[in-house]
Amino acid sequence: MATKRSYRRSVPVAESMSDSGMWVFESRHNESFLMEGTQHRFPKLLIIREGRGRVEADWPAKAVDPRNCISGDCILVPSGTRHRVIDDSRHPISLYGLAIDPGKISLCASIEQMIPFGKLPRQRMSLLKIEQRMRRLLYLVSRGDNASNLAAIAGAIEIFARLALASGGDRGANDTHPSATGGAVDIDVIDEYVIWMQSNFYEALTVESASSACGMSRRKFTNDFRQKMQQTWLGYLNQLRIDHARMLLRETDHKVTSIAFQSGFEELSTFYRTFKRIAGMKPLEYRADFH
Repeated sequence: MATKRSYRRSVPVAESMSDSGMWVFESRHNESFLMEGTQHRFPKLLIIREGRGRVEADWPAKAVDPRNCISGDCILVPSGTRHRVIDDSRHPISLYGLAIDPGKISLCASIEQMIPFGKLPRQRMSLLKIEQRMRRLLYLVSRGDNASNLAAIAGAIEIFARLALASGGDRGANDTHPSATGGAVDIDVIDEYVIWMQSNFYEALTVESASSACGMSRRKFTNDFRQKMQQTWLGYLNQLRIDHARMLLRETDHKVTSIAFQSGFEELSTFYRTFKRIAGMKPLEYRADFH
């Protein structure tokens, strides 16, 4: 499971899919970098670390065309799509690349149905910590031992899984993402944070970490969030958690204590109080209505 990195190069990293079904690489370009059109039998994820340029391809109609790519942008190239990276010669690109062969890792066979093609929203990549995850992946691959290889494969799958969850799962590839192209920056940031919340509400979240993730002061974040969502950040978070708890009460026989913790509540008393306020009844009363 080899990786190419370090020196600046004038040609692309050659395809090198490992026997385990993963290809991860770093490519640091010099001013004379030139890439001919190429294609792969698997989708490829590109994460721009430095520089600027574009990824030229015959993009599907609903893809966000990755022109004017800069640091922080992430691009998914579909399998079988001829493409090439074109640098701004004054600002050569450095990037990370990741691909999984669905023929070897069958769980990833539907990546292209779950994640939209083209440029993905930069704010989403920041919230999901994609660049940090790629750095860890490169480190694991460089070690070469069996345990690190296992962790690397798990990490690669997790990157695609997090992108799929944040893109709406099976609905993701059918949607466009105008926030990737620009527009009202603050509103786009809130949109992306809300998408992220919907699959991370069970974590220990604070309004301070939320405002920091969105690059805003606490006051601006809370005001913009309320304007966008017509409720407070905490109110929306609790709504997501209680909606999940109601689903577990309806569809499982898990104990209330377990459901409270699975839904993101650290204190059982807070869960009971919040559930009663939102659902209008106690958790076991709610469950009784469905049995």
